[in-house]
Amino acid sequence: MSTLREILQIKGQNVITVPPSSTVFEAIRMMAQRNVGALLVVEDEELIGVFSERDYMRKIALKFRSSRKTTLSEVMSSPVLCATLDDDLEYCMELMTRNRYRHLPILDDGSLCGIISIGDVVKYLLFEKKAELDQLSNYIAGGY
Repeated sequence: MSTLREILQIKGQNVITVPPSSTVFEAIRMMAQRNVGALLVVEDEELIGVFSERDYMRKIALKFRSSRKTTLSEVMSSPVLCATLDDDLEYCMELMTRNRYRHLPILDDGSLCGIISIGDVVKYLLFEKKAELDQLSNYIAGGY
């Protein structure tokens, strides 16, 4: 089974972080600009929370809170479930599904090094299956 290290080698290790003092409005503006569904909340180089579209909907919009006055520290999801570079995809899919998380921060020796979404996992698994199918087709056709 493939590991998160393999996904991040393809996807890259770009991580968008924000401080907990940022307003929700600043965060959703950044999410829209970067076309991402979640931001990692970091303080003193330590991951302390995640803020996602789901957090916005449930904790701001549905409660009629002001996104310009509310800080991320008030509404971020915390504590954060994380995975490591060497965790396999099956474990991560199970972790994300069981906890209903769409985003999973990745740590390397305790340091933040990436984030994957459930979409990244599905995309990689489809890539893997296509490569396997191509290999089997070549074998059957005698092109091995």
